[in-house]
Amino acid sequence: MHPAAHGLWADTARPAPSTAALEGPRETEIAIVGAGFTGLSAALHLLGEGRGSGPEVVVIDAGDIGQGCSGRNGGQVNPGWKLDLSGIARYYGASGSGQNGGSQNGGSQNGGGQDAATRAVGVALQAVPYLSSLIRSEGIDCDFIENGYVQGAIGRRGLASIEKRTAEWRGFGIEAEVLSAGQAQSLLGTDAYDGVMQHSQGGNLQPLSYARGLARAVLDKGGAIFTHSPALSARRAAATWVIDTPKGQIHARQILIATNGYTDGFWPGLQQAVVPVASALSATEGLPPEVAARILPGLHSVSETSRVQVYYRMTREGRFVIGGRGRTFAAAEGSPTAEVRAIAERYFPALKGVTWTHDWAGTVAMTWDSAPKLMQMDQGVLAGLGYNGRGVAMSTMMGALLARAARGEPTDLPVSAPFKTPFHAFRKLGVHWTVTKGRLLDRFERRVS
Repeated sequence: MHPAAHGLWADTARPAPSTAALEGPRETEIAIVGAGFTGLSAALHLLGEGRGSGPEVVVIDAGDIGQGCSGRNGGQVNPGWKLDLSGIARYYGASGSGQNGGSQNGGSQNGGGQDAATRAVGVALQAVPYLSSLIRSEGIDCDFIENGYVQGAIGRRGLASIEKRTAEWRGFGIEAEVLSAGQAQSLLGTDAYDGVMQHSQGGNLQPLSYARGLARAVLDKGGAIFTHSPALSARRAAATWVIDTPKGQIHARQILIATNGYTDGFWPGLQQAVVPVASALSATEGLPPEVAARILPGLHSVSETSRVQVYYRMTREGRFVIGGRGRTFAAAEGSPTAEVRAIAERYFPALKGVTWTHDWAGTVAMTWDSAPKLMQMDQGVLAGLGYNGRGVAMSTMMGALLARAARGEPTDLPVSAPFKTPFHAFRKLGVHWTVTKGRLLDRFERRVS
């Protein structure tokens, strides 16, 4: 197996721009912790049209650009959130903020009740188009294939789920349809599903190339990025914040934290906002053309309605990539992939006997209520994280929301007080129980005859 932490993506990504570790003191208006999709998107939006048109911005990361899940995910650009559109509307409409602690930048900016619900649903509706427009406007070379998204359903529960979801999206004028089992087999090359939702939004990309492309755009606009510079602590010093790194310091008027599934103890209490969950992936060699032609001929990204699901796609180079749940009680890296490979071969028998060349894993940030978090941690300190496995598009959108909040502008998601996950100390037991129960229930899900 390939030893790279980013698996296949490390071997096929566009080159990273040149960066170095922070050494010595550095002053800036806004410091961003995390050089993944969220932090780099925030930096790009703050910098505006180019050098001198926005505030000075410095981004730091504990590792390389895209070191966390931004460079390790499956590269699926999926629409929406884990919550259905109706669930988003209920969640944000109930209290006007939808998050414990209430809104921090006021109803006059974010609205309340129905207005808050409408704005939040709009964020979900626009996340994929927003990402698409950003890739085009910045000329980011990341193998973006904008061919929609497919969700596979098994059993009556699964079919009911995709029928409801399809109707909701169509209610907002966005093209989506439910395909029968036979139509699904023609589209995907597998008979694994009783039906699928085919959604017009979405597609897939090379995630590490996308992260590096965002970073290159940030540097081109005059931003600074320092890698291998973990944020160790932050403290107030008069009117500024001071972030300590191993070899340097950043003095900043504001801090934006964009660490998602790799959030550590840098900011006290932030870890309690999310529950990290491991996702493990495996990729094949480039498949012979006669084999590749029978598997996902339209190069669609697919996930499922199952409680414990797999997700998969084909790359432009003809490699099959599949991911699923990683291990709970140890580091994500090294999670076994035998199970997802077996599922791949069951769904696509033509994969039997092919060589699997790369294994890797990343950490997804789940939230207690399945909603992303835009939070004010302190005066001049904001955090955005918690995408529940739908992060490629939503993290890009969250970066824009963080930038707006930092500028004091209205945001379509309310800025809340810090979120604290109930029983966070027992999170691993909770994940283990949820996965175990989900597998049992999925096992009893019957195909529709």
